[in-house]
Order: sequence, then C-alpha cells, then structure tokens
Amino acid sequence: MADDDATMVQRPAAAEAAATVVEHLLLVHAAGQPVRQLKLGDAPLKVGRTPDNDLVLPLPDISRQHCVLQLRGSRALLTDLGSTNGTYVEGKRLAAPVALSDGAHVGLGNVTLVYRSGTPALLARAVALEEELHRASEYVQALLPPPLTAGPLRADWRFVPSASLGGDAFGYHRLPDGRFAIYLLDVTGHGAGSALLAVSVLNVLRQAALPNGVAWDDAGGVLAALNAMFPMEQQGGLCFSLWFGLYDPATRHLVYASGGHHPAYLRGGGALAPLATRSMMLGAMADLPFASASVTVPPASRLYLFSDGAFEITRQDGSQQMLADFVPMLAAADPAAPNEAERLLGAARAVNGPGPFEDDVSILVLDFT
Repeated sequence: MADDDATMVQRPAAAEAAATVVEHLLLVHAAGQPVRQLKLGDAPLKVGRTPDNDLVLPLPDISRQHCVLQLRGSRALLTDLGSTNGTYVEGKRLAAPVALSDGAHVGLGNVTLVYRSGTPALLARAVALEEELHRASEYVQALLPPPLTAGPLRADWRFVPSASLGGDAFGYHRLPDGRFAIYLLDVTGHGAGSALLAVSVLNVLRQAALPNGVAWDDAGGVLAALNAMFPMEQQGGLCFSLWFGLYDPATRHLVYASGGHHPAYLRGGGALAPLATRSMMLGAMADLPFASASVTVPPASRLYLFSDGAFEITRQDGSQQMLADFVPMLAAADPAAPNEAERLLGAARAVNGPGPFEDDVSILVLDFT
C-alpha cells in the first residue's frame, strides 16, 4: 500500500514538471510551402544553401553557410557567418551575434524564421497561430489576378510581402459592358486584422458586390460606398487607402478616384501625369464625399500603381526615400521595354538592400494599346 501511495504522489509531480519544461522552436516561413518546425537542442543549428547544413535553403540569395543558432541559457544565440546578403532581425542587419527573444523574426532573403520558446502548451498555441498567419498570407496572394498579356489592356505586377502579414491588395477585371476596373488598396497596420480587411474589400471589388443603386460609372461613388461598408469602428480601428479607376477601351476614357492614397502615374504622349483626387482614407469618417476625375488615355500609354512600401524605404545609410525620389524612376523608363514591374522592384531592392522590406511592396504596371 505504501508503494502504491508513493506512486500516486509521484505521477502528478512528474506531469507538472514536464508541463513546465521550456522548449525552443524555429518556424520556417517560405513562399508556397507550409510552415516547417525545427526543434533546437544542444547542438548548433546551421543554416545555409548547401546540403551540409541542418536547415537547407537552396535559394540564390542564401549563402552556402549563412548563419547559425545555438542555445545559450534561456535564449537562442544567432550569429551571421559572413553571408553575402546578410541576416536580419526585425528588419535590421545583424552586425554581431544577438540573443533572440521569443517571437523574434529573422529574415534570410525571402525566407522568414520565427524563434519561439516556452512550455509545450504555449508553443502549440504559438505554432497554430503562425500557421494561420501563413495560410492567410498565401490566401491573399492567391486572390491576386493573373497577368494580362493580350487585349486593349495589358497588366503585369510584382508583390513582395514584408516579414509580417500586411494589408496590400490589388486587382483588375473586365466588367460586362467591356470596361476595366483597376484598383489598389493598402490597409493601415500589419497582422491578421489588416489582411482580413484587405481581403474583404478586395472580394467586394472583384465580385462587384456594392449596394444596389451604386453606379459603377462614378469612381467616387464606388469609394463612398466602400467607405460606408467598412467603417473603422467595425474594423478594429483599421481604415484603408484606395486608388480606383474605370477604363473604357472604346472611348479611351479613364475615370478615377482616390482616398488617402498617393497618385497613380500615367505616362503617355511623352509626359508623366499624376492621377489622384484628394480625399481621406476610407473608413475614417462616415458620409464623406469622394470626388471623381477623368482623363483620355493616349495610345501606347502606361499606368503605374504602387503601394507606399515601394518608395517609403529606409536607405542603408539611415536616410528615408520618399515618393519624390521614386517618381524619377518612372520618368526614366523606356516605354517599350518589357518587365517594367520587375525593373521597378529591382530599383526598390537596390534602395532597401538585401534584407526584407519594411512594408508590403505592390507594383502594378498597365499598358494601354
């Protein structure tokens, strides 16, 4: 009986001890792949491009021996191994070994590593949340339209999400009457809430699911309807900027409106013209008027739409690039050159450096035949 009593006392104590053990995980986020989990132990975990690493990332912007993580007490110590493109922690390039805190984001090219530590129960919840955020990011990207390579309007784009889930979304589609709807939006903040609002607005635009009585001929009226549908009081305090246009190939008439958004830029006839109407962000205030404007699009014109993540970039010397610095890149373009969206993304990367962008970068280039 004494032995049985001792056993009854020891089992709860053992279970309690197991529940308080701190474990260390590395979560690997890579585009188009599910979140991978790696458990950190006593041995160093080497990360690099070649097969002799513990975490192999066979990507061109990853060095052969890129970085290493090793447990030091209650944290993981991260050391860059002289990589060409650098190792970034919360967007800052690593200059010396650093002890990571729980939840730290590590950027290696287009791969994000998230370090988590805690009890098994806490880690299970953290992993579930990371997987949800990853699926949300993949879902947002799945909604983006395919390029248009033929017809009166041709479109190409580049989208690079930042290390955390953001709120950029854009699209274009042909309406039943032959016109094209064109739009790009940017929700304030980051995280699941921003992404969910971006998806909700994007789906309304894609499905033309505006209230009855809203005329799609009036770009300002479309913005007013969206402003009424998504008040910030019902969206966790979030609002969004939007540029919206309607293009009629038969008349070459483009009607547009913008709320809280920097201009789009139309290049045609040898000139670069900003297209914007001055209005507040959508969702910020009820019953706001949103003005429309219009322009006739010359043949062989090009329209540039982009999010502020493409130009609001902290340079490697610590100075800030702004819109006025980015616009000359548009003016310098060869109108006949292909891959214009890729050229602009490359220009943004050159300013940003090899690490992750601070914000989502969306670049949409539309050519009018």
